[in-house]
Amino acid sequence: MTTTLPLVQIALSVRDVQHSQRWYRDIFGFTEAGGTHAFIPLLGSEDVQNVPGATSVCWWMLDGTPGFQMELFEFSKPHPKPVPADWRPSDIGYTTVGFHVKDFDATLEALARRNVGLLTEPMGLLGSRRVCVTDPDGILLEIMESDPRTDGMGPRPDTPAIARFVTLSVPDLAEARRTWVDVMGLSEVDLSLHDAEHEKLWGLAGSTRESFVVHAGDAFLEVVQYLDPIGKPWPTGYHISDLGILNIALGLEDRASLDALVQKGQTRGIEPNTTKGTVVDKLWYASYVNDPMGFSIELLWHGSKGKRRRVDPLGLLELGFTEKQPPLKRVSATARTSATPEQVWAVLDDHATMADWTPFKRSEILSGGDDNGVGLIRKLSGGPAGMAVTEQIIAAEAPHRMEYTAKGAPGMKRYYSFISVEANASGGSTITWEAQYRTLLPGSAAITGRMVRTLADGLARAAERTKI
Repeated sequence: MTTTLPLVQIALSVRDVQHSQRWYRDIFGFTEAGGTHAFIPLLGSEDVQNVPGATSVCWWMLDGTPGFQMELFEFSKPHPKPVPADWRPSDIGYTTVGFHVKDFDATLEALARRNVGLLTEPMGLLGSRRVCVTDPDGILLEIMESDPRTDGMGPRPDTPAIARFVTLSVPDLAEARRTWVDVMGLSEVDLSLHDAEHEKLWGLAGSTRESFVVHAGDAFLEVVQYLDPIGKPWPTGYHISDLGILNIALGLEDRASLDALVQKGQTRGIEPNTTKGTVVDKLWYASYVNDPMGFSIELLWHGSKGKRRRVDPLGLLELGFTEKQPPLKRVSATARTSATPEQVWAVLDDHATMADWTPFKRSEILSGGDDNGVGLIRKLSGGPAGMAVTEQIIAAEAPHRMEYTAKGAPGMKRYYSFISVEANASGGSTITWEAQYRTLLPGSAAITGRMVRTLADGLARAAERTKI
């Protein structure tokens, strides 16, 4: 294929970056690439993203393609709006991320393990099956067994999944072609990623659309214009920080090339949000530009992509692109019990009786959650040194997984726990209790590690006393 600017990043706006990152790790086997808490207006985020008061935590993930990453933003300002309840893939915007997976059946098993429902049954013959799901924030994902790239340039052999395409729904196909082909210089390719029958995968059976596909390094962009149903425009007050696909990034080899492309775009109505410099623009520079239809496109130059730096206190020097833990501390404990996963879950899901098996003297439910318990808020008090914490359930996937956040632990921020329960060969269960958090307190890992160990062991013993 002709060399074009590569797709180096797909950015998602998510409700909870810790939950989403773990979800993508579990389903697709992505690896961590660090993160930052420093995307704040003082360092230029508001100017670059053109989002009022833009303040976010941002973590990155690698899919195995050299030079590519997934980017997850959790915005605290402004508060992101959810995907509209009546949203359809024909609506204007970035709509879909497509993944080619090495083992289609294993991916389906991973989805089932996380209680993720398929939008339809898989379509296609063995070897070329595909199916759609939505991620925790309602972002449409297509999973493909066969690789649409047929030139042998696939992912590394040990990569279980790879991001292969992004779909855009546009109001004007000719205008979109001017943006992506004439200005961005991406090559249009004779490739049909989807036929009319595939529309049923995302609930638009019988729809009519026109499309073209462009090549961007190892990936593709599929640009579609729906004629029936006609795509609804972005909602009133929409910002790219709203939950969904925020934008994609094209990679430039040097800063001069990036500046030249920005200037070229301006002659065709593609305006940058800002041309101001930042404190790190000698190391990397990102320009968010907007095409005449309102699509945000990031142009990114990174002077040391893939290199590790000894000191990177804010997580802004490497900007991802290399395997690295996010900026937090982690502890974990494992306990084994003769109880079944269902018995363990019965204890874990009884929030009002946690004082019976935890180091806390009192437990109470402050507000309820949905039918699965997601959103429930509980308070535990009378713990070690009189500690009290307020926790909120983020994920409840019976009988194998629960996730929660906690506030109130001294000196800790962004505390998040993962509890997994797996059946073992003896008929019992293995409980893994993990916690991650930010802190400046010395010795926190030892103290928190003991607490997590106590919680895992207490749950294991309580489950053995439970009958269901």
